[in-house]
Amino acid sequence: MVLFIYISCREDTVKPILSRMAEQGFRGATMVDCEGMLQSLYADSIEPPPMFIGLRKFLNPEHEPGKMLFSVMREDQVPLAKETVHEICGSLDAPNSGIMFTVPVSDVEGVI
Repeated sequence: MVLFIYISCREDTVKPILSRMAEQGFRGATMVDCEGMLQSLYADSIEPPPMFIGLRKFLNPEHEPGKMLFSVMREDQVPLAKETVHEICGSLDAPNSGIMFTVPVSDVEGVI
């Protein structure tokens, strides 16, 4: 089993991904709000590290929170989950397009 994680700043992609995963037979995924490092630094009253100062003008302090989708699944289901994300979001190679990864899970209860 693995924990599949997809994080995006594009809120409009998460619900379509969840719907598509449900259609494909995935059972049990969770979506939570999250905040990226740059948004957090911008919101802070302290001065960000020098390498991020130039990025301030690109940040929107009223920006919606990012979304993190995670699901425990069998390892053989990961390619289908990744394909689903790519169908809806396109490539994740562009900056700020999201990140997707898995983490091994050694013990699971409550997953059917």
